[in-house]
Amino acid sequence: MTKPRNRKPASDDAQSVAGTRAIRRTCSVLKEVGAAANTGASLPQLVAATGMPKSSVHRYLEVLVQEGFLERDAQFGTYRLGARIVTLAINEAPLLVQRARPYLERLGGRFDETVNLGILSGDNIVYLDIIESPKTVRLAARVGDRDMIHSTALGKAIAADLPEAEVRAMLQRTGLPRRTANTITRAADYIKHLELVRRHGFALDDQENDIEGRCVAVAIPAQRVHYAISVSGITSRFPMSKAVDVAREIREMVSELSEQPMPPIKPYY
Repeated sequence: MTKPRNRKPASDDAQSVAGTRAIRRTCSVLKEVGAAANTGASLPQLVAATGMPKSSVHRYLEVLVQEGFLERDAQFGTYRLGARIVTLAINEAPLLVQRARPYLERLGGRFDETVNLGILSGDNIVYLDIIESPKTVRLAARVGDRDMIHSTALGKAIAADLPEAEVRAMLQRTGLPRRTANTITRAADYIKHLELVRRHGFALDDQENDIEGRCVAVAIPAQRVHYAISVSGITSRFPMSKAVDVAREIREMVSELSEQPMPPIKPYY
């Protein structure tokens, strides 16, 4: 006589399906909020994008906010990725450094100048990796050093990808201390300057952080953590006429690294 096969109770199967559906819905909400990183996602937008009932989306949002994976902007009623997501994403930094290293080395070999990989951490830029110029006289920070967003090309490139309100809040906390005679020291001027960075596709530190230095940077497209790559050199070897060529090379490598096509740059300096 054939023994009946052991079967899970129907209720267990139903719970499994429901659990899987809940996980998929949670991921769907997170993906949509992440895709709207610059502007934030409203409840109606998320309902339309996910196809879920409004009450269900609202319930998921409440839990994700409570757990720190999302943050709600009380003024605009929009949602953005929260601190817990960012903390988890920062753990990706070693992997990014490993992936980016060959591109940094290629840039260093192409221009014989210092190449930097930076990340936005709090209100500052932190240097994750550096390929130093082989020249005796060179500009070079150290891995782990922190720098300002308003006076560095890395900072400008990253800030140009952030919502204006977030940039203004950062500047209010840090101020815009003068590093050289060329440093932008007014928030309104800096916000206007970021429009040029966005329009033309690269950022330039023209003796704003160091009177003897010039630096070009391009942001790496990402949804959760903000990175950028820059090439820096002393002004005698790095004339303004070289900035466009450097920016073009960086953008090509950023496109390869991020696997995202980038439009051509438009010179404006």
